[in-house]
Amino acid sequence: MGWTVSVVSVVVFMSALLCAGITVFALRNRPDPMAWPLAVLTFMGFLWATPHAISFGVSGLEQVVFWNKLVYPSASLVPVAYLVFALRYAGYERWLSWQLYAVLCVVPFISAVTAWVDPAPGLFYQSVDVQYVGNAATISFSRGPVFLLNMLFSYLLIGLTWLIFIGVILRDGPMHRRQAALMLSGGIVPTLFNFLFNLGIGPFPSIDLTSSSLAISGAAFAVALFRYNLLGLTPAAYRSVPDLFADGVLVFDENEHLIEANDHASDVLGTPLSIGTHVTELFNAPFDELDGTVLTADKNSQRMYTVRYSPLCNKRDERVGHALALREVTALKEHQQRLSVTNRVLRHNLRNEINIILGEADVLEAKVNNQTDRESLQRILSAATRLNDVGQKARHIQTSLTLGADDRRAIDVVDITDDVIEQYRTLYPDAEIRQEGPSTAMVFVAGGDPLKTIVRNIVENALEHNDSDNPTVVVTVAIDAEIVTVRVSDDGPGIPPEEHEILGKPSETPLQHGSSLGLWLTYWLVSATDGTIEFEHNEPRGTVVTLQFPAADETEQDDTVPNAQIN
Repeated sequence: MGWTVSVVSVVVFMSALLCAGITVFALRNRPDPMAWPLAVLTFMGFLWATPHAISFGVSGLEQVVFWNKLVYPSASLVPVAYLVFALRYAGYERWLSWQLYAVLCVVPFISAVTAWVDPAPGLFYQSVDVQYVGNAATISFSRGPVFLLNMLFSYLLIGLTWLIFIGVILRDGPMHRRQAALMLSGGIVPTLFNFLFNLGIGPFPSIDLTSSSLAISGAAFAVALFRYNLLGLTPAAYRSVPDLFADGVLVFDENEHLIEANDHASDVLGTPLSIGTHVTELFNAPFDELDGTVLTADKNSQRMYTVRYSPLCNKRDERVGHALALREVTALKEHQQRLSVTNRVLRHNLRNEINIILGEADVLEAKVNNQTDRESLQRILSAATRLNDVGQKARHIQTSLTLGADDRRAIDVVDITDDVIEQYRTLYPDAEIRQEGPSTAMVFVAGGDPLKTIVRNIVENALEHNDSDNPTVVVTVAIDAEIVTVRVSDDGPGIPPEEHEILGKPSETPLQHGSSLGLWLTYWLVSATDGTIEFEHNEPRGTVVTLQFPAADETEQDDTVPNAQIN
């Protein structure tokens, strides 16, 4: 038996090859959630088009019928795959189960078996003949009841699929409307060819051109998904994005033009958002300058929103878009403002009153001769000095609230510890304070002042509360690949467990509170500088405080600036 080349067979073969190529392309886009559904759909198209192309070139009724029978298993499953494809795309995964797959495959299975076995003559084909259109051999037949059942079932599935895509078009944003419209159009073309063939009308009524158009559909689906794929989000997934962000969300393409935005974003910006608008037209600034900024939505309501920017990349880490999230921070900003004002006023008043106490105490000191009175006066001076220290710590607490990513820089922690040790060797001449470790250790933290305050508070606490005549404090610095560790160990009575246990709790209770503002300040500053702090018992006596900070890489070290000094 020879095989004759015809224009029709070549066209259908090309369609089969294109379907195979699109299948491979879809699989290469894994783990995109639509990769497998598209791959299965186009692979079914490949299995349909390949035997169909061969059937046009064979001769003899038996051979033509044989190759056409090979068409029906995959041809019957294409509408099933199309429906599953649409359900997955539109977010109806909860409907997809093995039970549904089994039900959808019942009619295709019966049709395929009947086409091959034909247990009762006339169930699938009632009469079969061969016709030639040029060099192409085509099958001519009268349709049996099983064939008609399969045809009607296929049209029903296709109709349901179209309704799903229409639903996406009606309820989703412009991006997914274009996507769904393209996939709807891709399904209309082969369905129209098949419908015309079954009616026996058209320019070539005896040739089923459905398989020749499958590649067009597959290409349309691929373009819709992977060109307009909105960064891998199906409509159902995208509809959940505003809920995750809580407020406004805007998505831009790689050229920084708006492609999606929810209604809340439009309300925040106070203007209708048009697809295609460039980011600078909306914010008067590029993306890299927007992250972390605060904008006021309405001059009357004074509602404030923080802007967060994130580049959007595909699985190959190629930048394919940009996202901006607008989250309301009105209550937070008002709370911070109240804290700032309260802190400033209290520190100002506290400083003034302490200055009065210290001034009057100096006057009294020159007049008091009684030893008992001098001791009382000294206690007053000590209490006033401690209050003054509380005011200074409150200032540092205010600083910890304002530290951010923009304040980070490379700092040599060994320089910090050296300065602190020299300072307290002068203040505590009877103490042994030493440092162990490398000569330099660069960390990447938010500023030198906070880091110095952290180390100073820990060393001061170790010395101030030490009950030995000659206290010992050892500061050890160690460098790991990505972490710099600073350990401060002492031989004092130790920090009471209730003092450091409450640091990890969200709030204090009346029966569980600490008295050390310095400990809280240290904890807040460590958190603000992206560090961690741990407390351990030192054998045989004392406490070990362990600090860990991110190490600075070479690029960050190039940007090192001198450490600020704290008086």
